[in-house]
Amino acid sequence: MSAVAKDWSNTPILPYAGTSGWSGSETSKERAGKADKDGTTFLRQKVTLDYIKYYENYGVTWKELSDLTGWHHGSASGVLSVLHKEGFIVRLKDRRNRCAIYVHPVYLQNRETVERKVKTCKNCGHEQ
Repeated sequence: MSAVAKDWSNTPILPYAGTSGWSGSETSKERAGKADKDGTTFLRQKVTLDYIKYYENYGVTWKELSDLTGWHHGSASGVLSVLHKEGFIVRLKDRRNRCAIYVHPVYLQNRETVERKVKTCKNCGHEQ
């Protein structure tokens, strides 16, 4: 698979019915809505992309991102998932410490990637 880096904008990436996504609970939905509006989502996406670029071909796992930022698992994996879904980063088939590795497309180096599984979102009915 060949990947092409996408351009970054100054707005958050909100691919799930205009949100960054949530787990299904009302509390999670409220948290996501607040983060999407107050700049938290954009900041997390920008910080994540900066770390992934910084670590070049080594990449970043959700655990490493969590350790670097102090974010809990849901925040770290959620931002990686959104950036992967939208093509800003790629997920390698290789794993490190039982975790998926994400890299920027310019550092793919002909390594095998894992495509996102497309499924219907139980919370809103659209495809993820």
